[in-house]
Amino acid sequence: MKHNLYLILTGICIALFSSNSIGQTTDLYGKIIGPSGDPLPYAQINVLETTFASITDMDGNYHINNVPSGKYEISATYLGYNADVVSVTLEPGNPLKLNIMMNADVTELDGVTVYGEYTKGQAKSLNEQKNAVSIKNIVSSEQFSTMPDRNGAEALQRIPGISIVRNRGEGQNIQIRGMASEYNQVQMNGTPMPGGEDSRGAALDFMSADIMESIEVKKTLTPDMDGGAIGGAVNFTLKDAPSEFTLRAITSGGKNFHADPFNDGWGLGQQNHSLYVGNRFFNDKLGVYATGSYYLTNRGTVLEEYTLNDDDQLTRKRWNDYDVRRERYGYNVGMDYKFDDNNIIRASYNSNFFNDDRRRGRTNFNYKYDLDTPDAPVASFTEDRETQTRAKRTMTDMFGIGGEHRFKSGLKLDYKATRIKTVIDEPDGTQYYFSRTLGTHHFDNMSPWDLDGTMALEPDNMLEMNKPVRIDTKENTELDHSFTINASQPFRFLGETSTISAGYKMWHKDKVNDARRATMENLEPIYLAPGQFYRRDLRFTDPEFADLPLGSPQENYEVKNQNYQADEIINSGYLMGDIQWTSKFNTLIGARIEATRNSYEFREYDENSGEYVRTLSDNSSYINVLPSINAVYRFNEKNMLKAAVAQGLSRPSFTALIPREVIDDENFTKRLSNPDLQPAVSTNFDLIFERYTDNMGYFTFGVFAKFLENQIYTSKNFVEENGQIWEITRPENGESSHLYGFEVAYSKNLRDFNVPMLKWMNVMANYTYTLSEQELEDGRKVVMGNSPRDMANFILTYDNPKNGLMIAIAGNYRGPLLIDVADRQDRDVYFTSQFHLDISASYKVNNQFSVFTQMNNLTNQMEIETYGNPTHDHLLHQTEQYGPTVTVGLKFEL
Repeated sequence: MKHNLYLILTGICIALFSSNSIGQTTDLYGKIIGPSGDPLPYAQINVLETTFASITDMDGNYHINNVPSGKYEISATYLGYNADVVSVTLEPGNPLKLNIMMNADVTELDGVTVYGEYTKGQAKSLNEQKNAVSIKNIVSSEQFSTMPDRNGAEALQRIPGISIVRNRGEGQNIQIRGMASEYNQVQMNGTPMPGGEDSRGAALDFMSADIMESIEVKKTLTPDMDGGAIGGAVNFTLKDAPSEFTLRAITSGGKNFHADPFNDGWGLGQQNHSLYVGNRFFNDKLGVYATGSYYLTNRGTVLEEYTLNDDDQLTRKRWNDYDVRRERYGYNVGMDYKFDDNNIIRASYNSNFFNDDRRRGRTNFNYKYDLDTPDAPVASFTEDRETQTRAKRTMTDMFGIGGEHRFKSGLKLDYKATRIKTVIDEPDGTQYYFSRTLGTHHFDNMSPWDLDGTMALEPDNMLEMNKPVRIDTKENTELDHSFTINASQPFRFLGETSTISAGYKMWHKDKVNDARRATMENLEPIYLAPGQFYRRDLRFTDPEFADLPLGSPQENYEVKNQNYQADEIINSGYLMGDIQWTSKFNTLIGARIEATRNSYEFREYDENSGEYVRTLSDNSSYINVLPSINAVYRFNEKNMLKAAVAQGLSRPSFTALIPREVIDDENFTKRLSNPDLQPAVSTNFDLIFERYTDNMGYFTFGVFAKFLENQIYTSKNFVEENGQIWEITRPENGESSHLYGFEVAYSKNLRDFNVPMLKWMNVMANYTYTLSEQELEDGRKVVMGNSPRDMANFILTYDNPKNGLMIAIAGNYRGPLLIDVADRQDRDVYFTSQFHLDISASYKVNNQFSVFTQMNNLTNQMEIETYGNPTHDHLLHQTEQYGPTVTVGLKFEL
């Protein structure tokens, strides 16, 4: 394997340094800036009457190498802006620096009008999207900061083809074009983020939108991307050093209007604060910045769950009251040093903390029947009550250092080393259990489906603690090290400027899971009044816990057998050519090779005696070659056709491979592993037409298809053991599967109608349709998991810089999706469709101060799970609901 990598790197070096040198030439470079002095990323610069051109980077810088000496006219284009043509004279061996200022392309009788913040952000996004060879979508901070979105997942939901999965009312995971989160890659500043405890899919609810500069969604794979992104890759770019002194502060507060039957102290308040400051020193060579944010929300909800047996009889009605206190804060500090226009180094440190503190009151109403018919009467009836408290703390630290260097020959070299440590700590899980038997006469005038946890049936019939108190601790640590180096060399080919690029990446992941559980028997009877929950916030870490009449803790070795240490090393290299065949036709073609090595180790203990039995370990390795080609044909400056064919893969999670069982005998669930699980490999096809207009309108229509082998899905079966229904899940490799779809997006500024009241309004709409199919091991065919058929967005904005008023109305729709596959079709679990309506508004009081408000989930959307496809015959499985949220705030900017 090492020998192959050396051969690849040798070939890369030969390719990079084999370009011909050109005499009597020079370089043209500089920066493109907007009316307010802000750099304009992804602007296009053309040397007229020649084939020399360039695109600015994120800082608005451009370089055009080896231009023959002479007199030229230089033009710059940027959607929504214009600039005069500039005449220059280039002398051999004497590089020329040319900065170009562009003006907003909106004229009034009284002169030039400046765009509003949302509109300026839209211009940045569309220019990058338009000038890319691959298919991507961009959202700038000016755009998502004006939307009523709190975290990274919610900021993504407005993009075509993106849907989100919510947890406790907040966006948590994303799907890209119908592919679940484990098939997508999430990056921060280009570095892949660690996944969750049991999955490779990164949860995005711990990432505050306030510290981000832009979000990029890459929908087609290119050789310089990690291969593990079948659905796509999302890159969160954090704020960087500004071009001049900048200070920005935001503070807001509000309320969550959620269900809250048993909340006894946390309330439903919400607050959000952020600060950004940055400047440049030493003749703009040194840039420094710091940004931080703090977010606190208190939420409450009621979750109702229904478990059925094979005869469609309700065997358990579960009623959960949740109180959730979520605290999220983070900061990002960094610097860059520009030795000159061609050499820069960067360093940054990012830290995020997310505390998900939960109190749960759970009531189980358990039913048994003497007859095996759906309408049989209840023969026996018991009630269990459980109080659970726990804090879940996610801490992530990321340190990165790197640089970019451009040499006289045009060779560009960039590199980055990154260290990310993620710790998920659950330090104080405490659970109490009570039970009683009730009479079946209650069902003479009520249905078993209608009981809830607020009811105090048979008030004199006390519940008794019938199980030991359970105490849990857990710590999951993931440590990632990566090093990346890339090189690119421009060269002349067929009279056009093309580029050859190559790179190498090493990615080392180490993951450790340490879970412990103990039980404590009660030494004397402990009772609970009907309709109540026991000691709602008493944890075993609290001093008062020692006053309970409980015995000594007894360790549960069944849980200890879930612990493991896993290791993964991925070495990868790529070779890629960005070939400009003609002034209109461009291809990005190449291949990536990834060599993966996995290993794991865990110790097995006897479940009864706790004695160490043996150590289990294993390792595996495999190599994937992933070719890809992206192409674009530009009919003119505003109309283009893009296409792509690429291969990608999705590796199984660590916990899916390690031979273990995760048994929860309180909730009657078993999660099994599958050591024989294989990586899923996909071949993707994409074709999209894009049209852009001067006033930042656009129309895009694209089709896509993905063909997967070894599709990974989760099977869920319900098995009766000793009179109790157990839920058993296991990851499986299906047979071949496929996904087809199309997406259409439209945006138009209504000033084209020449109606005064509409001139500052913009309408944007997008719709994505996917049709998927996977074949299970038993031959049954179902849609792919977490793949909604329909996704749609509608956003109407009013952005008037003259009066400082901005209003955005955003609607988001996601169709039904399959969550879990069972052993029979009518027991497959689905999420039903959802529609969320959100509104945000801001008013600019003066150049420094703005006030704003945000209103989320005005539709008070019910989250519903069903047994069976909800568009056909189905039965109810679970319901949960979160009410609207309203916040108001103040923004200061200098």
